[in-house]
Amino acid sequence: MKPPQVLIVGGSPEATAYLRGLVSSCATTDAVLPNETDVLERLSRGGYDAVILHVEGNPNGNHDLLVTLHRKTSNIPVIVIAECTIDIAEWADAGAFEVLGKPLDRAAVRVVLQRALTWRQWCVGNGFLPANTPPRKGAQHSAALIGDSEAMQAVYDWVSKVASSDANVCLYGESGTGKELVARAIHDSGRRRGRPFVVLDCAAIPEGLMESEMFGHVRGAFTSAVGDRIGVFQLADTGTLFLDEVAELPLPLQAKLLRVIQQREFRQVGRSTPLRVDVRLIAATNQDLAALVKVGRLREDLFYRLDVISIALPPLRQRKEDIPLLVDHFIQQLNQHRDRPLKGVTARTLQRLLQYDWPGNVRELQNCIERGGVMADGDFIDVLHLREVLHSGLQAGSHQHTEPRGTLREMEKAYILNALQQTRGNKAAAAALLGISLRGLHYKLKRLKGKSTEAEET
Repeated sequence: MKPPQVLIVGGSPEATAYLRGLVSSCATTDAVLPNETDVLERLSRGGYDAVILHVEGNPNGNHDLLVTLHRKTSNIPVIVIAECTIDIAEWADAGAFEVLGKPLDRAAVRVVLQRALTWRQWCVGNGFLPANTPPRKGAQHSAALIGDSEAMQAVYDWVSKVASSDANVCLYGESGTGKELVARAIHDSGRRRGRPFVVLDCAAIPEGLMESEMFGHVRGAFTSAVGDRIGVFQLADTGTLFLDEVAELPLPLQAKLLRVIQQREFRQVGRSTPLRVDVRLIAATNQDLAALVKVGRLREDLFYRLDVISIALPPLRQRKEDIPLLVDHFIQQLNQHRDRPLKGVTARTLQRLLQYDWPGNVRELQNCIERGGVMADGDFIDVLHLREVLHSGLQAGSHQHTEPRGTLREMEKAYILNALQQTRGNKAAAAALLGISLRGLHYKLKRLKGKSTEAEET
């Protein structure tokens, strides 16, 4: 198999030679001076999987070169190496896959390059990468929004359009698609950034407490009101209120919410005088609000007030090309709390992750990587560290088998034999897949063998 090929751009001959030696174990390299015409001509020949842009001297010229690469060859990840004094966010927005500061950490260079090569290999190799999709474009909206797919680009466009206005927004999407993250991105990108961003989960508050939670109450308003309480509308004044799972809001509260939207005022429970507020509303739901209006579960006038602008968030199964970037992001999060940082996931693990449909969306993927990080005892997360997800569906793409039936002992035997078959007889791997110790597996095999011998003697 042909090794990956990396183009090193810029840097002194000594620095270029150092980088070539540093990455020689994982890729072959070519070098070229940071001249836009020469670099583009070299890349146009094809065959390159990544670019290392070594910034020396005038950073502005190199920045312009990065912008050009970002525009014309954005399916090739560009790793920037520069002095720590540069603005990393600015270079990331210009299209850098990663920015490494000097002095270089040898291990960090290899890890980042391997990450870039893995991203390139799987996205392009599996047909997931559009021809002109820049890495991490979503970072300009929010560091927490990860994805370069066409579906996410559409979301970023909507965020940019609605952020500058005060129009109410309704976010539609399955659980785990990141509705709160998009709401925060809208808030942080608009004129209300720096002001309060308050979240109210309409599904988590009992109906009897919801009015007090929304509008607050005064002391003595009801039996347990031993003091004044400020509601979320007052807390969010001059900022944004995010109403999560708004479809769960009881009908009596819908009328009061409608009044707040229309009049920009409300009354606390137990108070006769109204309070005025300036709040932008962003609602979210995993249900069809228009359908709820037809069956009488949602007021039609409230629907039109909330759904001024609607944004549909894609499920992860419709943007699988973002999975490598998401995995990389979650591993970086894990590494902030680990003494020994992870380098990534193995190639076969990434392949399985791309095959799975993720009914729990990004939240499920994040939990999966967190579990794998806890179980991993080496530098990489492997399929065997994801046994729970493996049993729930990752194996469906390549291992079709019927559910074991019969007595408990027969089912246990079938599961053990299936695990040994999947791991090609590797007992340590099979034990990890089954979630038991190697000693426990030996004990079960010995017991099952003993039962077979007794049956034969009988």
